[in-house]
Amino acid sequence: MNVIKDVTFEGAILQQVRSTIDYLETQVSEHSFLGEHGVFVTRRNYSKYAIQEMVVNSCCHRAYNIKGTEIQIKMFDDRIVFETPGDLPGLVRPDNIRHTHFSRNPKIAQYLKAYKYVKEFGEGIDRICSELETKGCTIPSFHADAFILKATLMAEWTTEKEFDKQSTTKEELGTTQKDNTINGTVNLRVNNAELTDRQRKIYEVIKNGTVNGTVNAQNLSVVLGVSLRTTKRELYVLRDMNLIQFVGSDKTGHWEIVNQEQ
Repeated sequence: MNVIKDVTFEGAILQQVRSTIDYLETQVSEHSFLGEHGVFVTRRNYSKYAIQEMVVNSCCHRAYNIKGTEIQIKMFDDRIVFETPGDLPGLVRPDNIRHTHFSRNPKIAQYLKAYKYVKEFGEGIDRICSELETKGCTIPSFHADAFILKATLMAEWTTEKEFDKQSTTKEELGTTQKDNTINGTVNLRVNNAELTDRQRKIYEVIKNGTVNGTVNAQNLSVVLGVSLRTTKRELYVLRDMNLIQFVGSDKTGHWEIVNQEQ
């Protein structure tokens, strides 16, 4: 294999997770451009959340009884491949991985959750997929090769030429209009962020306070008429876009707007 750089991280699990994420962040490409309303926008070729979640998943779901090999993360021009000893755990399969949860190492998951590297148990992959689908990008793929699980995260773009081509395509489809249709999904914009119809509705409900009681996931799911899991997933996407934030404790807190619509 033509390896340009080989880096190894050792130590406690928390130290390995932190060091790995920090190093991968140094390898991410960014492209800044002038967006709507004369505001500069920076777009990464890999989502920060996606990188963190994939690293954490590798540590949480590794089969530690398999000796002779370690977690390997291979970064190519157009993808990152996370190779983890052990097959998918429990009843989890590539076709149900977004909504089926089984914790192979629950103590490690609890440990990393205490340090904010795990947000909600069993929802990480679904959140990555939802975020990438919102952008019109390829979702991660998973397959087992012997006793190694390989998870592939594709780059959102690989060259500035490809980035410019994507931007041009979106402009041709009408991204300067209020309502946009890309790949059959209605997308709307808030503070230069492209949202689905459901995400925009959640944003408006939180902004206008049209919820009976506390503005939490449970009450929002009633207003929207969708499941609590779906509502939480959309809330996390909006939070990662820095459009909303959660204030207060897990039991009594509420969601509120970060940036008002321009």
